[in-house]
Amino acid sequence: MSLLNALYTIILYPLVQLIEFSFQVFMRFSHNTGISVMGVSFTVTLLCLPLYIVAEKWQETERKTQAKLKPSVDHIKDTFKGDEQYMILSAFYKESHYHPIMALRSSFGLLIQIPFFMATYTCLSNLQSLNGTSFAFIKDIGTPDRFFKIGSFYVNILPILMTLINCVAGAIYTKGFPVKEKIQIYGMAFIFLVLLYQSPSGLVLYWTMNNVFSLVKNVFYKLKHPIKVFYYCVFIACLIGIIFVLFVFHTKKANKLIFISASLFIMIVPLYVKIFAKLLNTRFSSAVDNKKIRYSLFLASSLLLLFLTGLSIPARMVSSSPAEFCGIGTYTTPYFIFTNTFLQSVGIFIF
Repeated sequence: MSLLNALYTIILYPLVQLIEFSFQVFMRFSHNTGISVMGVSFTVTLLCLPLYIVAEKWQETERKTQAKLKPSVDHIKDTFKGDEQYMILSAFYKESHYHPIMALRSSFGLLIQIPFFMATYTCLSNLQSLNGTSFAFIKDIGTPDRFFKIGSFYVNILPILMTLINCVAGAIYTKGFPVKEKIQIYGMAFIFLVLLYQSPSGLVLYWTMNNVFSLVKNVFYKLKHPIKVFYYCVFIACLIGIIFVLFVFHTKKANKLIFISASLFIMIVPLYVKIFAKLLNTRFSSAVDNKKIRYSLFLASSLLLLFLTGLSIPARMVSSSPAEFCGIGTYTTPYFIFTNTFLQSVGIFIF
């Protein structure tokens, strides 16, 4: 296996699997490709929330650090030039326990989107069920929307809408922030407009919904009690969904039961949170108070899952009937199964 294939299997393949799985789940319930793509966007955004929270904390730390160091840095730059300026700045950063590479923390919120974008592009660009399917004003979700034509030039309205929503979300998020961060946000919005303008509408729809959810997230951040408001909104949405599934939407009884069960599970999340918080404060208080124990448990759990799914289970499966796993495609031995499953497990449980 080449290095590029190994990196793809570790970094992108788990995300591709997640996207394909969520697409199939929403497709099973809605039987609508466009709604399924929107469901994928919602799933990815929801699962990325912990990463965005970490990114927000890092960005806030970086803003405070930059604001604290700015007067001294400006004074050094105004007073000294050339190598002398570099040496004094380096000494000042060292004394302040700061390294210029830490400035990348302000870009973490954008950087975490890159692997998800690449995985989604890989998945949705090769998804055959998108081709020839219409959704709303989009005639074929597998091609650019080509909403109208000016001369020989087709105007794709969905990428433009995506960029406008992205800019509004960025304007709300960067209110009161330095100009540097605003330029970064708007610059990324323009880059995605260029990259996705001629892309299949399904992929653009996914990214448009990402921007919509980002806009909603940024609005919630500005509220006084965002978690409570978010829960009330989710509760109402689940209630409306249950009523819709029971009395309007026609699907199999099994699908209705699964949807209603999942909605009821979500609606009583505060109860689970209270139970979990009580356990953390009683039974697992030692792990909460001691970082070393907590990190050791996390690392041991990840390594155990890696061993089970990446080595033990595949080995038992192959050893039960070795002949069945020989001569598959271009592979003469079953070793490719171990390599592939091990790298996938590294991606899921370690990376």
